[in-house]
Amino acid sequence: MSLAGSATALLMAWIGIRLLSYVVRSPVWSRIIFVTAWSLAALEILGLLDRIEASLADIGFTYGAARISALNVVRALIVLAVLLWLAALLRSFLERRISHVETLTPTLQVLLVQALKLVLPTLAVLVALPVLGINLTALTVFGGALAVGVGLGLQKMVANLVSGFLLLSSGSIRPGDVIAVKDVAGAPTFGRVTAVGANFLSLRTRGGKEYLLPNESFIAQGVENWSLSDNKVRLKIPFEISYDCEPRLAVQLALEAAAAVSRVIADPRPVCLLMGFGNSEIKLELRVWIDDPMNGVANVRSECLLQIWDRFQSHGIRVPQHDVHLVSVQNDGGASMKDHVARKV
Repeated sequence: MSLAGSATALLMAWIGIRLLSYVVRSPVWSRIIFVTAWSLAALEILGLLDRIEASLADIGFTYGAARISALNVVRALIVLAVLLWLAALLRSFLERRISHVETLTPTLQVLLVQALKLVLPTLAVLVALPVLGINLTALTVFGGALAVGVGLGLQKMVANLVSGFLLLSSGSIRPGDVIAVKDVAGAPTFGRVTAVGANFLSLRTRGGKEYLLPNESFIAQGVENWSLSDNKVRLKIPFEISYDCEPRLAVQLALEAAAAVSRVIADPRPVCLLMGFGNSEIKLELRVWIDDPMNGVANVRSECLLQIWDRFQSHGIRVPQHDVHLVSVQNDGGASMKDHVARKV
């Protein structure tokens, strides 16, 4: 082929492949397909493809009864890339269909989506292996190597994977649940489950933080799920009054304060208990129920305490006040020293 003919063929191939690559929505896959197809077309037009194939076929090694050449590796990679792209398209289509099936529960929808993410790529690899020249019956050899790899360094990955399927299949944690966990500093916190993945669970707190928690931790250590059977959560609000105040009146005012808070529900009804007697204070505890824990619990406690404070002020009930006095004393050597003495009024 003349130089002008080769240039014309290369230009036409470039235009055609470029137009076809626009069919692929993903920019990454579009570029990969364009570069691969254009390179093969250019080599074929220039008459170099057969020579390169022959050279790659000579490079290889024998594994058992199969010969694996560099040419087979290149072909397998191309086939695998195409199959993975098709698997991604099929998975996206099936995910959309699954999300619109009203008869499936959210937990079952997530479980099916996670199964698609594992099954479709695995099928793509199994189809690409014969192109490489490996018989599928030889996979038993790789099974032992995989078991050794799991034993050496993949225990956590496999444990998280299995735990993820157990969580989804049992329904103990579902997207949308409100659970209580501990943050990186060990402080208790809570949030809404936004996703349950194959290896980790995504938890978003009211502070906007996103926690990625390994699935294995929930199977091994358990979890405090606030919305597994229902959304009702009980809050404990301790407070104190002085000994010269009437505790029965304080209990009545605390219950009135709870009834004035809009987020406190009437069933189960709030209760206020006398919890004990301190050195100079009477200890009480208000217990209320809410059914929307994701909207916050500290703000409910705050509102209840403010309502209690307003009623205590209007009825003359005093909250113990802590005073600190410094008393100077003399030690054996005659030197002056200060001792801190705490007194409650």
